[in-house]
Amino acid sequence: MVEPEADFTVPSDKDAITSTPAGQSQHVLVTANRYADNPRYPYRGAIVEETSAFRSDVELFYDLHSMVWDADLRETHDIRNDAVESSLEWASAAVPELRLRNEFEFGDGTSGSLEQHIVASSNQCSLLVRNRASFDSAHERTLFTVFNLGIKGHSHEDPNAVQAAHVVHAEDCDVLTATDGNRHVAFAQAYDGSRRFDGHRVGHSGRQSGPERSAWADIYGENDGWIDETESGSGNLDAGFGLFVDDEESVEWLTAVGFATESEEKAIEHARNALDAGYESEREAFDRAWRDWHRNVRGEPTGEAVVDDLYERSLTSLKCAEDHCEAMIAGAFKPTDMTYKFIWPRDQVIIVQALAAAGAFDEARQALEWLDRVQITDGDEETHDDRGIDRRGTWWQNYYTTGEPHWRALQLDQVGGPIYAHWLLWRETGDDDALEEHYEMSERAATFLLEWDNGDGFPRKHQDPWEEVWGHSTEGSASAIAGLRCMAEMAEETGDEEFAAECRECAADWADNFETYCFRTNTPYGDHYVTAADPEYGEPAPDQRPDAAAFMAYWPWNVLDADDEGLVSTVELADDPAWRADDTPCVGRYPGDVYTPSGTAEDGGWPLCEAYVDVVRWQSGVDPDAVADYVTEHAGEWTTSAGLLPERVDADGTVSWNSNLQWSQAMYVLLVESHLRGEPYGLAPGE
Repeated sequence: MVEPEADFTVPSDKDAITSTPAGQSQHVLVTANRYADNPRYPYRGAIVEETSAFRSDVELFYDLHSMVWDADLRETHDIRNDAVESSLEWASAAVPELRLRNEFEFGDGTSGSLEQHIVASSNQCSLLVRNRASFDSAHERTLFTVFNLGIKGHSHEDPNAVQAAHVVHAEDCDVLTATDGNRHVAFAQAYDGSRRFDGHRVGHSGRQSGPERSAWADIYGENDGWIDETESGSGNLDAGFGLFVDDEESVEWLTAVGFATESEEKAIEHARNALDAGYESEREAFDRAWRDWHRNVRGEPTGEAVVDDLYERSLTSLKCAEDHCEAMIAGAFKPTDMTYKFIWPRDQVIIVQALAAAGAFDEARQALEWLDRVQITDGDEETHDDRGIDRRGTWWQNYYTTGEPHWRALQLDQVGGPIYAHWLLWRETGDDDALEEHYEMSERAATFLLEWDNGDGFPRKHQDPWEEVWGHSTEGSASAIAGLRCMAEMAEETGDEEFAAECRECAADWADNFETYCFRTNTPYGDHYVTAADPEYGEPAPDQRPDAAAFMAYWPWNVLDADDEGLVSTVELADDPAWRADDTPCVGRYPGDVYTPSGTAEDGGWPLCEAYVDVVRWQSGVDPDAVADYVTEHAGEWTTSAGLLPERVDADGTVSWNSNLQWSQAMYVLLVESHLRGEPYGLAPGE
């Protein structure tokens, strides 16, 4: 066995997520990870990790460990730490029922396995897990469930927030409940007609000894098959409970988790209702809800099985990431010391583009409505950022799911981009009501852009799309031009010819000066468009390196032609080993990028960056098959065990970290749709 740790959570790249597309559990979001996929960690198991309800950015519990204690061999085996092999997948591309399997080898040479199938209920706010354990031989065993409680407000920001948990002993059922005063979660289990725990403990996470030691230390660390019971606790907690089975070669039981905001009693009711319904009933409702949703969007667009499967998975992932606020979080994972469980306006723009391409107009409209709701206006208490910039008409850098701002830097793709999303949805639907409803939003954003001119015919400095550099970023400046062009078309449609002309004139001036600001010759890499001109900081030098975001100046922003001489010279550099992965055709953000698991420059690439590169290759004629190759061959090499595209891959295409990044899923949908149409989908207006 792997030795127990003080904290039994470790970084993870998240191979799968699940939620429901409708019903009371729509906003339960679950992540799962198969550690065998990532050589950075010593584990081979698969495990359910962060689980949220009501708000995607607040965890209610995380790391749902299952353990087997063999009394004859005196061994405790944990699914993550001790599995010798594992698998993790969805039931299908359209139905994200989580299916985990962990294999064990015991000291006497025998083996065993634990299968777990997981769905969110469509009938009440709950989660149901069907567990099936099987063994080569019948021994006396106890099966344990152990988890960390994360139910403490902005848990990613306040590790010291207080939570409380206790065990409720009803007449026919034991339930372990926890709360932070606003949210409630309840755990119950059922086996062979019984809903009792065979031992239970509320412990303090990370404590290895003493009366307040963690459930992890008590069950896994002590390795004696026994729980020293506690009934309650407060602080940073973990918890666990047991299920004793006597000389069984196979065991099946249910674990239910109920969620509520009203009361502890309501959370308990939801857990018990899930147990009453049973797994097959809950799964049927889950399956039906997902298939109904997919019928309302574009399905099987190519007839090519591999492409259609990944396309459908990408749409499923996008829908899973939709929060109660009706926008989609960037990703359900935690790289290094931060989280992606926020909502970035830029990501919403690309997601709107993908949803519109796929015909998911309801979700696209909702995302646009979210952008309108959270725009900074006169009615906000705070309208200036740390640089003293009056941000009225723009958006903060990213948001909690409540609409409260988190990071606040100015990024122009998060100003021009929402105007573009509004224009695109209006153009694609022909809905004049949508044009009118969000017109003031776009007008405010365009007014800000017009006032952001530097006096020399170009946008003033701003933060680059990678959130590292303050300067004249290539991609951000292009998005500002695109936003003004989109605004001009919408203003013209409403009869505001004067405003349309003002937007067009400014966009034309900025476009005329684009190469002067954003293109460099004779750098260490050659001649190319850069991350940002006149940067305040950054290493490698942002004005001396090529950057994959620059290709967005062609698509979707349509400021440069695909065969623009400078863009072609930049795209030719994307084959340089300094910039792309050695053993798979995937380019990184820029050469020397240190935003990696190790914090140093690593060989690898970003699938979303490769997507933008390949569109330029395709349309410029540098490689007419680039997009076809991406969607039919290359993308499939970069997916997780559940078939989701990550943020980053290693040199050989192995998932590096940050799976289910919704920008990556959106790009796959967009490339398939562009390939089918024979042209890039959603190009902003040209000159």
